[in-house]
Amino acid sequence: MSTTLVATAMAAAVGSPAAVTRQKSSQLSTAARPVEPTRPHATGHPGSGPSPNADAGQDPAATLPTGTTTPVPLDEPAPPPAAAVSTVGPSATDAADAITASDGQLMLDGRPYHFVGVNAYEIATAWGVNGSCGTMVSDQQLDQLFGSLPPNSLVRFWAWEGSMAVNIHTHQLDWSALDRIFATATRFHQRLLVVIAGQSGACDAGNWKDPAWYSGGFSQVVDPNGLTPLSYWDYLQAIVNRYKASPALGMWEPISEPEASTCPPQYQPSDCGGHQTCPDEAAAARAMRSFFDAVGGEIHALDPVHLVESGTIGSGQCGTSGPDYETVSASRGIDVLSYHDYNGPIPIGGDQWNGLALRFGEASALRKPIIGGEIGLTAGTGPDCATPAARADQFTIKETAQLQAGSSGLLVWDWEPGPPSDCTFDTYPGDPLMGVIAEGPRA
Repeated sequence: MSTTLVATAMAAAVGSPAAVTRQKSSQLSTAARPVEPTRPHATGHPGSGPSPNADAGQDPAATLPTGTTTPVPLDEPAPPPAAAVSTVGPSATDAADAITASDGQLMLDGRPYHFVGVNAYEIATAWGVNGSCGTMVSDQQLDQLFGSLPPNSLVRFWAWEGSMAVNIHTHQLDWSALDRIFATATRFHQRLLVVIAGQSGACDAGNWKDPAWYSGGFSQVVDPNGLTPLSYWDYLQAIVNRYKASPALGMWEPISEPEASTCPPQYQPSDCGGHQTCPDEAAAARAMRSFFDAVGGEIHALDPVHLVESGTIGSGQCGTSGPDYETVSASRGIDVLSYHDYNGPIPIGGDQWNGLALRFGEASALRKPIIGGEIGLTAGTGPDCATPAARADQFTIKETAQLQAGSSGLLVWDWEPGPPSDCTFDTYPGDPLMGVIAEGPRA
């Protein structure tokens, strides 16, 4: 999506939902997905930022429950870890209730754990409350999402400071939108994969994450619009301390699609694809390894129970290209490896240097689980687009092959509350792909 459209979407989100001027879907990405623009498979991948009202199926009258939280003044320091007790749901600090890892496998209730689920990046959007990113969903639509999944499935969503956690009026932390997600997931016995930030900066502070950021710049405040008053480091501590005891918490993801490349400022945050460079792969790998050592280690110190998942794409990005994927993934701050698969219907795609077969082998060598954090398959109208039923069959083949090859689970990109009108990566209620997911993993 162009920088202009991103700015328009974010500006619209600041107003009340009733005042938002609806944009035609043709102005937006087919999947309404903010760009994380570094993958070699960018052609045909959702490459535009979201509109806060991108889906005609959403309920414009959707509102958050009131009185669920009190905004936290930003000048008040976060409580020390020992005193930081979550206020969301009953305690689930017993490791027996959490997803764990053992000898390269995910475990739950003492048994190997496999899953199929969805991304629903936008579900903490709250127009008129937070900065927002994508479609706003009603309580009924949120219930439908969690109720349509097998118990103890995973939903990956964005919990970013700049769009989901700071009140647009007070510029203070406001957990109401995130509290709603955790409470609903708990009620339906589902698990959340919580993404703390994104590579591009879209729907957040707007800063592309370069080697300097990964080498320690994450401790500095970047606040161009008043919605990211905390540094990444301080926000990480705040969100982990708040939700670490929630029974809905599945895993933490420190950053979506990390890569230590550089992008000229004029292309940030939404047009870096094809403009970023990787002048020194070895230095980028060192920066990313140090980042995961520090950040993953901090999450483990604050929350010794839940796993940290890497969020990596795995197809040759700067800092994790070739053997550096295994080098970075060996960090003590990473418990679960990640890949993102936009290889079309190919069951196990990629090449000999950065393909999925290699990544499964590296995970096995490290004795760490690996998951498909994003699985993108298009369906809809158009002469070159698969039908929804054909896509469901494609996913079934892909899921079976990847689980047999060593993946612990797959998350489809991206759930939306209403059907699209064109060829898109989106899945939705009534989509045959959601029927396949409802059947549970084929492991």
